[in-house]
Amino acid sequence: MFKIEAHTIRYYEQEGLLPFVERDQGGRRVFNEGDLSWLDLITCLRITNISIADLRKIVELTQEGDWTIQARKRLF
Repeated sequence: MFKIEAHTIRYYEQEGLLPFVERDQGGRRVFNEGDLSWLDLITCLRITNISIADLRKIVELTQEGDWTIQARKRLF
C-alpha cells in the first residue's frame, strides 16, 4: 500500500514510532486504519528529513493527549 519494505516497518517499530500496532496470535502485525494513517504520516515526514528522534517525540506527545498539540506543532 505504501511501498515500504518490511525491514523499514520493523525499524520504525523498534524506534518507538508504531507503539500501538497490535499483533495476532502468530506474532504478525495487525494494522488498523489508524495505524495505516500513522505509517502514512511517518512516510511523508521522513521525506522532509524530520529526524527519528523528533518523530518519536511526536508519537509520545500524541499518546499523552490533545493538550500536547501546541508542542507537536512546534516540532513540525
